[in-house]
Amino acid sequence: MPPTDSAGIDDEIADAAVDALGTLASEHRIAILRELATAEEPLAFSELRERVGIRDTGRFNYHLTELRERFVRESDGGYELGHAGERVILATAGLDAEDATALADAYDSEENGNCAVCGEEDCNRVIHVHLSEV
Repeated sequence: MPPTDSAGIDDEIADAAVDALGTLASEHRIAILRELATAEEPLAFSELRERVGIRDTGRFNYHLTELRERFVRESDGGYELGHAGERVILATAGLDAEDATALADAYDSEENGNCAVCGEEDCNRVIHVHLSEV
C-alpha cells in the first residue's frame, strides 16, 4: 500500500499535484497559457514569444518547456493548449458557474458526448485535471 498523508492522499499523487501547481506559479507561464487560449490556431515559438512579450529567447524557452510537461502540447503548426492547460484557463477565467459549465462542455464535447478526460458521459466536472507524468 502506498504511503499516505494525514488526509489519506497517496504521497505520490500529492507530490504530483504540488509539482503541477508549482509549474503555474509564474506570471510568464500564465501569460503563455492565456495567449494560447486566445489563439485561433497553434502558434509558432517566435509568434508566441512576441505575443507574451518576453524578449529573451532563452528565458521564454525555459518557461514554455516547463509548461510542455503538462499544460501545452507541440503540434506540427506550433504550440497549443493541452487539456490541462484548458482547465487552468477555465479555472482562472472568473466565470460564474453557469458560464464555466457551458465553456467546459464546449471543451469536453467529443463526437460521442463523452468527457475527453475520464470518458464518462455527462461527467459535468468543470475542473477535471489528471495529474500524471504523461
